[in-house]
Amino acid sequence: MKTKHILVLVLITMLLGVQHRVKADPPFHKKGMIKVSIFYPNGPGKTFDWSYYIPQHIALVKQVYGKALKGVTIDKGLSGRSSEAGPTYLAICHLYFDSIAAYQDPLKENGKKFAEDFPKYTNITPEVQISEVIQ
Repeated sequence: MKTKHILVLVLITMLLGVQHRVKADPPFHKKGMIKVSIFYPNGPGKTFDWSYYIPQHIALVKQVYGKALKGVTIDKGLSGRSSEAGPTYLAICHLYFDSIAAYQDPLKENGKKFAEDFPKYTNITPEVQISEVIQ
């Protein structure tokens, strides 16, 4: 009888542990934050090196912005409206800040670093949009 109780307790503990691990992190963005989206359009001859972009370029972005950068999400384009169509964008990066100044001030001093890094992972001139998170 004791063995059954112990097995039940172990099973419950394991299940609770699994549930704990699959809980999603709370979102790092909230209404009123600034989202800077960097779009890398697809097209003939366009290249994008994912093996450099995330470990090297995004690491540089995090280093330059430090604590001012509240979060980063990165989208990898898979297709357009239909699965046969190529993606409109090869990549989209979203950077989250508390203010426009938190994004622009470090960029004034470090824009050259980013410009010098672009050719290391892409031949695409990125498009940038600054937005306010409303929901």
